[in-house]
Amino acid sequence: MFKSPLTKPTYFYPNNPTKTKQEISFLAKKKKTYDFFQSKSGDQITKIAGFVGANASEKTNIMRLFSFLRYFVCESSKSDSLPGPEIVFKTFFNNNKKSNFYIEFENGNSIYFYEFSVKENKIINEILSVKRIKKGSKKTEVFSRQLNNTISMSGIFFKDFPKNFMKNIRQDVSLIAFLKSHYSIDIIDDVFGYFARMETNINERGQINNPIHQVKTIDFYEKNNVIKKEIEDFIRHFDVGLETFEIKKETKDNEVKMSISGIHTSKEKNNKLDFSYESRGTQSLFFTIANILKALKNNSVVIIDEMEFGFHPEALSKLIGYFINENKDGKAQIIFSSHSLGFMNRLDMHQIFLTEKDVNGASIAYRLNKVEGIRTDENFFSKYMTGAYGAFPKIEV
Repeated sequence: MFKSPLTKPTYFYPNNPTKTKQEISFLAKKKKTYDFFQSKSGDQITKIAGFVGANASEKTNIMRLFSFLRYFVCESSKSDSLPGPEIVFKTFFNNNKKSNFYIEFENGNSIYFYEFSVKENKIINEILSVKRIKKGSKKTEVFSRQLNNTISMSGIFFKDFPKNFMKNIRQDVSLIAFLKSHYSIDIIDDVFGYFARMETNINERGQINNPIHQVKTIDFYEKNNVIKKEIEDFIRHFDVGLETFEIKKETKDNEVKMSISGIHTSKEKNNKLDFSYESRGTQSLFFTIANILKALKNNSVVIIDEMEFGFHPEALSKLIGYFINENKDGKAQIIFSSHSLGFMNRLDMHQIFLTEKDVNGASIAYRLNKVEGIRTDENFFSKYMTGAYGAFPKIEV
């Protein structure tokens, strides 16, 4: 549950150094609808957050931010075989300033506060703190780390830990990822597990439904027959002519190869079609719904960039409705960007975020409820299309 600010990297503001910080909060006032939920700490949190705005207003970079956080915590230590340090985070426009990240989230019976700064493939500092959800509990630092690998580790959580081992950590690897790859430490396992459960269709480099993601999704279907049947039932209701799909797994020369075919409703006997020939909408639906179902089952976070990719607008609306209805008693969260804006009238104004750039190329993100004079009974889509809320493209041809 993302509750408190997530700061966007400073390269979003290459020409405006005074605006180096943006906050994205999912907290809300008390809501009676089931697309919000109350956390253990008593906060009211939205289960859904949709981002809209003109092209190049940084919607995708916000989605990448969440994916980057997951990568940084869970996978950065896997790059040990690389010839040199590399954090898959880039700055642009000759901006070599430090980029700061901060996230506050609730997991289990604790609220975590995680922040770090990176610059030119080096971690400048990294701090993890925790506050237990119980009366009288105070915020406690779990660890802190500086560029020169001066590391402070709380004796509460790292009793009898061989701290001299810390000299082996690289400057481009998060301390959480490093510790998780070598030891089992309860509090590190808890934080790592939270980020590991995140599902996304975009990687930290900005690639949507990239080949690695596709292979993982197909493997997920192949190993989970119950999920596979749920996906088939779901897609069947979208009127794409797909009845079921067939996954084949072959091992040749110690290499595992997987192939997938769609089985169509047809009078012809040969009703099988290689999945690469399916429509873009069918392929997108196939991979998107896998992420959504996994998040629903794990009460975790799913991040989807360009959620409407290849979809009919009505299909997108149905997909959002499906998530809301299936999540009635759950606490899963979906964060997405879209140019298909009909969904705006389906959501509360606390669930819609707008992104835009100013004349200097600096990007800002703000919640719809922050727009001056907005009313709860407005037609959000219609008003947005008039430019009344801002974050609307200015196109001259």
